[in-house]
Amino acid sequence: MKKMLTAVALVCAALATPYTATAQFSLPNLGALKAVGGSGGGGDLSGQQTSLVKNFVAANVDVLKANAKMSEALGLKATAADAEAVAQQLSSGSTYDKDSASKAATAVGDTGGAIAAKLAEKPTLDAESKAIYAQGLLSLAKGVAKYTGLGKDVSAMGNGLKSAPLTQLPSMGAATYVVTQFPGSASEVVKALGNAVDFAKSNGIEVPTEATSLL
Repeated sequence: MKKMLTAVALVCAALATPYTATAQFSLPNLGALKAVGGSGGGGDLSGQQTSLVKNFVAANVDVLKANAKMSEALGLKATAADAEAVAQQLSSGSTYDKDSASKAATAVGDTGGAIAAKLAEKPTLDAESKAIYAQGLLSLAKGVAKYTGLGKDVSAMGNGLKSAPLTQLPSMGAATYVVTQFPGSASEVVKALGNAVDFAKSNGIEVPTEATSLL
């Protein structure tokens, strides 16, 4: 768990660093871009944007599926229905834009918050609910694994946005959103996995090997 937290923390710290003239990754700064006249494009940013947003949404879909299962196990029927509905909607869509990324991140935050509040109450689960919870834990581990794999792509996109022509920036809203959103989202899903595993261990729930490998 410490190794995974350290890896994500390093990515998040890099993403949060203010803009400088160094090669260190940072969030794009429009003022700095204007100062250099927008020269030096960042390659096929449009294609990179599509891939980045698609993978960001996919990671969040896994987390939403996890939240649906764990909510069901915890008796949060409305939260489970919300998470499942958004996950299905995003899974069936082929347009990966800022709205899709925002909807995914917002749904993960809302449903994850409800689960965290319920876990804090230390509920008691029966055998059936424990089995459902374990299924959710497996999906959550898959989502976290996808999140950790996104770090290098987010970093590359951030660097690309810094050197992109000003005329291209208006079409890069989805990429800018993901680059900006990623640090907070990554930290939250890693924290959620840690809390979910701790609850499982404290309540005799089997922790899937996919989750233990991340820990």
